[in-house]
Amino acid sequence: MQAYRDQHGIPHARAASVEAAFRAQGHLAALDRGLQMEYVRRKALGTWAEVVGSRALTDDMFSRRVGLAAAARLSYEGLADETKAVFAAYADGVNDALGTSLAGCDLPEPPRKWEPWHSVAVYLGRHVGMGSMAHKLFRTALLPVAPAGVVWRVRSNAREELMVLPTGAVARVDTAGPPEGHGEKVRGWLNGLAEVETVAASADPAAGSNNWAVSGAYTASGRPLLAGDPHRPFETPGPYWQNHVSCDAFDAIGLSFPGVPGFPHFGHNAHVAWGITHGMGDDQDLFVENLDRLDTRTELITVRDAEPVRITVHTSPRGGVVVQDDTANTGLALRWTGTAEPDRTLDCLLPMLKTTSVAELDDVMRGWSVPVDHLMTADVHGAIGYRLRGRVPSRDQANSWAAVPGWDPAYEWRGWVPFDQMPAARDPEEGLLVSANNRPTADPTPYVAHDFAGPARATRILQLLREGVAAPQALDRAAMERIHADVSSLTAREFVASLGNVKAAEGGRRSQLLELLRGWDGTMGLGSVAATVYTEARRELLTTVPLPGSDASHAQLLSPQQRTGTLWLSFQALLAGARAGDESLFGPWSDAVGQALDRAAERLASEIGPDLADWTWGRLHQSRFTALLPGVPAVAGRPVPGDNETVRAAGLHGVETTAASSGSVARYVFDLGDWEASGWVVPEQTDEWYAARLVPMHYDWAVIESAGTPIALGAAADLEDAAR
Repeated sequence: MQAYRDQHGIPHARAASVEAAFRAQGHLAALDRGLQMEYVRRKALGTWAEVVGSRALTDDMFSRRVGLAAAARLSYEGLADETKAVFAAYADGVNDALGTSLAGCDLPEPPRKWEPWHSVAVYLGRHVGMGSMAHKLFRTALLPVAPAGVVWRVRSNAREELMVLPTGAVARVDTAGPPEGHGEKVRGWLNGLAEVETVAASADPAAGSNNWAVSGAYTASGRPLLAGDPHRPFETPGPYWQNHVSCDAFDAIGLSFPGVPGFPHFGHNAHVAWGITHGMGDDQDLFVENLDRLDTRTELITVRDAEPVRITVHTSPRGGVVVQDDTANTGLALRWTGTAEPDRTLDCLLPMLKTTSVAELDDVMRGWSVPVDHLMTADVHGAIGYRLRGRVPSRDQANSWAAVPGWDPAYEWRGWVPFDQMPAARDPEEGLLVSANNRPTADPTPYVAHDFAGPARATRILQLLREGVAAPQALDRAAMERIHADVSSLTAREFVASLGNVKAAEGGRRSQLLELLRGWDGTMGLGSVAATVYTEARRELLTTVPLPGSDASHAQLLSPQQRTGTLWLSFQALLAGARAGDESLFGPWSDAVGQALDRAAERLASEIGPDLADWTWGRLHQSRFTALLPGVPAVAGRPVPGDNETVRAAGLHGVETTAASSGSVARYVFDLGDWEASGWVVPEQTDEWYAARLVPMHYDWAVIESAGTPIALGAAADLEDAAR
């Protein structure tokens, strides 16, 4: 067994057998990300408060109430023997290195042995928050107390949308929400639910991703390019770990979750490349339950530097109760595809690495359940493909809007949408495929979800690709990097186009701002004053949307961040409605915008000063990384261009703050014509990440061995030698 680090510290391991390769991957993961692995393991098992105290209580309570640990054990036992062997080898490698890696870390006790099923728990823990629960909590909280039409329109895709398939298709799909009186039904089902704990779920303004595939007909190499970037909260360490593992059965490189074998979402082998964006599939339901009819137990959560906390865990046949009010005898149980029955998704990890074509990889996805993803693929033979992978349950339409009664069999799940009915495509005529969390197709059958991202990012990527295809020079990695770095906001352009009838007195501050905006192209650059004015006016407009506050009946189901995050994302749709003449939310648009500009100007002058030249976007929009682990400092914040709707995502909870708290946590380009021309970056490669540049993704072992630094694998290498 051999292992090397390249000039950017990225590990590359080569072994003789599959088991030895995964033993090496586990060993290297523990060396590089040992404390992070302890964090994600404990978070999934509901024991992180033992390390960091009460700030982890909400997450620990949620994991225990969902039952992630029990679900992980069941799913592991249901995996194929071949998969279990991979997970056992990975765990052996972790245990070879974890103790050394965590020596000196501030832990209450030495790390426990990593067991194979822990990797399943980590995988489930990474994805339970990516389902449709946040959207349904929002509507469950507000439908009983707000007009259904308002609640339904406050969705980021409540307008004409760009579809993934066919490329370039635009349509308005969801034109009607819950029927009249549905809010009263929800109110009755909730039975006075009021005194509840905040649920560990949120609608994050930049949760999502971009990805795209380009046919070799347009590329410098004559083979496809596949590129993209996942978006998540800005945290240190980031969620993805760059690594490369090779053996006699496969040679694969990509982004892994520390604690999980293989490359579930982003990577390539010698023949095929793959990358995903969040498919936004409706794979979670909330069921109203009577607590006195459920199985109940108590659990004790140890809290560092504080008294232990005893919680009551209620479990229904539909899932664990994540929201409960003992006084009302009412709770909300979460049913999720990842815990509803043993999940076989991870049986796909090894077969993925052995595939030799887009068609083979697509067939492997028949076993994929969690999460629902827009999967883009490309192969060295020239094919590109798309698949909405994952399982979506079949159930009553009412389940898609808000919580439904668990005691009524009408709302039970009735199997799964068949794999062959899920949207998919191969080698489209235009030679381009794009997804950015947008709707897969305009066909409402089968039902996949209601809640998708607005069309701004996907539309802009397609524009840039079409411009690139029309240019005389062929597309290459540099062209893909330019798309990664694009900070033109189509939403901002629509806002500028809406200003035609806004009036202002000659020479006044409003007149000055209107002139500035009307001459602006929507580029969210660091030096742009117009970007600041647009964002502040958007913030002011959204504060007037008539949604009940968090102190209203049932609305306490939402944290303020969940409410305002959803509201911020809705601006694309609300702006489209206002431009179409809808005055129900803002009143006359020209008056609303004028007043918002006045208030924004007053606030900016008070907070920054009266000189417009000081109101630059870079001054307000600086990245903010959260430090997850004790003793590990966060990536330093810097001014960043872009916003939620630009390709270079740098998302803000704009109703509350202009800090960039989420966005691109990795970027990648796979060149199917020359693997050594591929590139990638994560925030830990700080200067390159801030500059939106990629570092080399070395794949050629001659290059790796000649320039790399050997890594001593210790016991992991000894185990392979013994096996021989």
